[in-house]
Amino acid sequence: MKLSLIVRRSSLGLALTGFALASACTSPTRDGWQSYRAGEFTSALAEWTPAAETGDAEAQFLVGVLHEEGRGCAADALLAARWYRLAADQGHAAAQTNLGMLYFEGHGVEASHATAAEWYARAAQQGFAPAQCNLGVLHLLGFGVEADPERARALLTSAAEQSDVKAQATLGTLHYEGLGGELDHAAAARWYRAAAEQGDAGSAYRLGRMLATGDGVSRDDARAADWLRRAAVQGHAHAEFAFGWIHQTGRGVARDDALAARWTRRAAEQGLAIAETNYALMLFAGRGVARDDAEAVRWLRLAAEQGFALAEHDLGLAYARGQGVEANDREAANWLQRAADQGVAAASTQLGALAELGRGVQRDDVAAYVWYELGATLGEPSAAAHRERVAARLAPDELARARSLADARAGRR
Repeated sequence: MKLSLIVRRSSLGLALTGFALASACTSPTRDGWQSYRAGEFTSALAEWTPAAETGDAEAQFLVGVLHEEGRGCAADALLAARWYRLAADQGHAAAQTNLGMLYFEGHGVEASHATAAEWYARAAQQGFAPAQCNLGVLHLLGFGVEADPERARALLTSAAEQSDVKAQATLGTLHYEGLGGELDHAAAARWYRAAAEQGDAGSAYRLGRMLATGDGVSRDDARAADWLRRAAVQGHAHAEFAFGWIHQTGRGVARDDALAARWTRRAAEQGLAIAETNYALMLFAGRGVARDDAEAVRWLRLAAEQGFALAEHDLGLAYARGQGVEANDREAANWLQRAADQGVAAASTQLGALAELGRGVQRDDVAAYVWYELGATLGEPSAAAHRERVAARLAPDELARARSLADARAGRR
């Protein structure tokens, strides 16, 4: 499972947690909070600014957030950085975290991962979970600090145990991949579940996938479907595709081709190549949707242009057959070549047929032998028979050359 960089600032919602909760309910920031909750951001800014100017750290932080987000004033990262710095110098952990974020992104200050790490460290030493999470990720990736997966895991664990959802999600991936400690898929599932129960879509998707395959947990198709649904309704593209797939196959849910097509299309509309390809196949077959070969080719092209090998293969076939698009052997050969270069056995075999027949490429039995041999090597059932048929027509020197070319293309010596 791919680890993503998870760093973020403290919002005003976060400011209502922990040490900030009490100050939100007492002067000098109390009146400003009432205005903020009412959506009267200009009033909130006016009510917080005097306290900020007299040195109240909480007010300085809040004014910084408003300037950064452009609420009640024009967005101004430079002013936000100044207010955060005033609060951060007084030890305000959320301000230290946000100032670190500005340094990380280079907004309002000169970008510096090292300086970002320094501010995160100050807040992390106070036990502030978002800072611990951010600093943990920097240690994991070696951004601004020495790469130290063990230190990263310790920081993320501390944040996760405070119910920091991003830390829980990241810690799940560390356990899943064995970064900074032992590989432990059962622990990964527990942390993914903790984050998923707080609404993290990526964690819900990963937990659903683990439940679907029995990876680190007992396989449970119904529970897998439930977690995939929770992620899908939040717009998580991979979850949308997976939720469509289980409706197509009837795993954990009743089989429903129309629902399968609907969810697959949602994922395809987000540019997920595998979903674009699968939706195209549904359109070709009229499965869950009205058959539309031209629309199917459109979706295949979107996936193929991303370099998705199966889409390249299927688009090549569409051109070869004239299905949903005007037949064009040259285009067929072009797309099949791209798929074959990525190891699609059927594409290699079909390129052999084009070379043997002279369709879209020059007729060439040596080239046909090479492509059939590659298809056979990759496991295409029909390729070996085609290869032997062509071999029978080749002169000894041609056959030797064909075998040498096939070995070179396959990386054999």
